[in-house]
Amino acid sequence: MINIKSKTLIILPHLDDEFALAPLIKRMSIFKKCDLKLIYCSERIGSTKVKQEMRRKDNLKSLKLLGINETQVLYLNDYLDVEDNILYKSSHLIYKFLKRLLDKNFYPQVFTLNFEGGHPDHDQIAILVNKLKNIYNFNAFYFPAYNSRNTFFIPYSVLRPLKSQENSFISLELKKFCWCQVLLIAFIYSTERFAFMLLFPTLVFKSIFSKYLLYFDHIDLSSVIWNNSLSYRRYKVKFSELYI
Repeated sequence: MINIKSKTLIILPHLDDEFALAPLIKRMSIFKKCDLKLIYCSERIGSTKVKQEMRRKDNLKSLKLLGINETQVLYLNDYLDVEDNILYKSSHLIYKFLKRLLDKNFYPQVFTLNFEGGHPDHDQIAILVNKLKNIYNFNAFYFPAYNSRNTFFIPYSVLRPLKSQENSFISLELKKFCWCQVLLIAFIYSTERFAFMLLFPTLVFKSIFSKYLLYFDHIDLSSVIWNNSLSYRRYKVKFSELYI
C-alpha cells in the first residue's frame, strides 16, 4: 500500500502527466518530512526553445499548485536528449540514468503511470520502473492516465483502468472534490490547451463525483491487446519496439 509520508520518487514521461496523480501529490506535499522528487523523462526537443521554456514554466506553475517547488524537480533533458512520443528510442539511456540515480539515493517507493496502451511513452516508463523494481526492491505504484476503453460516446477513458485491469486496481480514498485541482492544471498548461480540452468533460465528471484515486502495485503486459491500443493505433509504436 502507498505510504503518504514515505520518501518517494515520481517518474513521469511528460510535463503535464502529474495530472494523473494530482490529489496524491497534493496530499503528500503537506507532510514536510515527506521527501518527494519528480523526474520528467521527455520533452518536445524538436520544438522551438521558446516553446520548450514556456512548457517548463507551465509545469512549474502546475507543481506549485500541488505544493512542489523547483528544487524537487529534475528534467532528464538537461542530461540526455529524449524526444516526446518516441521515448522508447532512448529507453536504454533512461534506464541507465535512473539506475545511477537509485545507486546513489534509494527510494522506498516509486510512482509512475500505468502500462495500459494509452501512450507508448507511458508504457515504456512503466516497464522501466518495473525492471528497476526487480533490482532495487522498492515498492512501485502505477497510475492510470488514459487508454482505449470507451466512455459513453468518447473513444477513450481518462483516469480509469482498462476493463482487463479492473480486478487488480487498488482504491485510495481521499476526499470529496479532491480532483478539482486537475481542472486548474488543465488551464495552467497553455502549451497543451487542445489536449486538455479533449479530456475536460471526463475531468469535470471526475472532479465532481469521485473522491478516490485508483492505482496498481504491478503491471501486466498481457492485460493490453496491443493492436487495439492507442499506443499502436494512434502513435504507431509496435510492442516489439519497447525495451522489455
